[in-house]
Amino acid sequence: MDLVTPSIGLIVWHTIIFIILMFFLSKFAWNPIIKFIDQREEKIKISIEKADQVKKELKHVEDQKNKILKETHVKRDMILKEAIQIREKIKSKAKEEGMIEKKKIIEETRKNIQIEKKVAIRQLKNKIGDISIQIAEKILKKELDQYDKQDKFIKELVDKLS
Repeated sequence: MDLVTPSIGLIVWHTIIFIILMFFLSKFAWNPIIKFIDQREEKIKISIEKADQVKKELKHVEDQKNKILKETHVKRDMILKEAIQIREKIKSKAKEEGMIEKKKIIEETRKNIQIEKKVAIRQLKNKIGDISIQIAEKILKKELDQYDKQDKFIKELVDKLS
């Protein structure tokens, strides 16, 4: 059993060596290790805080981006609506102007037709007048020829009688 149960001297020496080791470790090793661990912990905290801050800033930037996108979509829709309204106004104005131009052309055509009709009627009246004059002239010539014949006949009779 000697192997399993340690002797008192061995326990005392182990305890003394353990206490000296603890003293040296606490004096020379533990403080620098604890300082290093504390520094490392502080760096990790700072890194986590910075990461959280960057996350917040990123979220803020993302929100601003979404807001700007919404505004641009609204502006785009407004511009499209205005463009459609302007297009419709231009269309209706062009139709109105077309109708006005059409009416003007029709009115001018009617006036031209009236003028041409009056000119044609005047020419026809002139032709009819000319034809009437020619007919009258021919009739008068015949009549005058008969008067001339009658006049000759009367002169001949007067001459014979005299």
